Amino acid sequence: MSTELNSHSYPTIGQLERDISQKVRALYRSQFGHQPSKVDCHLLGNKLVISLEDVITPIEKLLVEAQSSNLVTQVRSFIDEAIKPKLQELVEEIFQVNVVNCLYDTAIETGCAGAIIILDNAPLVRRSRISVNKRGKSR
Repeated sequence: MSTELNSHSYPTIGQLERDISQKVRALYRSQFGHQPSKVDCHLLGNKLVISLEDVITPIEKLLVEAQSSNLVTQVRSFIDEAIKPKLQELVEEIFQVNVVNCLYDTAIETGCAGAIIILDNAPLVRRSRISVNKRGKSR
């Protein structure tokens, strides 16, 4: 059976992006007892970009207020390194594709974090049913 005939069983890009967003929130909640206020994911071929807002935990905020920003920077660096393999595992499980590289960093000042994940190849997806006419408008 050809891939084209079987493609209806694959998720859409939007479904994959939503699934990853939900799982990343759950990961933060289970690991830190705090979840980001917003998680956006965008799959671009074999690259996944994830942006997170409000990732700084209450204890980290307290330490920053207590003038311990160096300590928070060190702790957050360890957290970022610890979260990367968990994030990779989530992506591989959901996308069914190997992760080649995962870049992850947090800006303590803004409370935002971001990941760029390079996949071995693009995951198999089905096309959305929304078609676009020649002028770029949805039909």
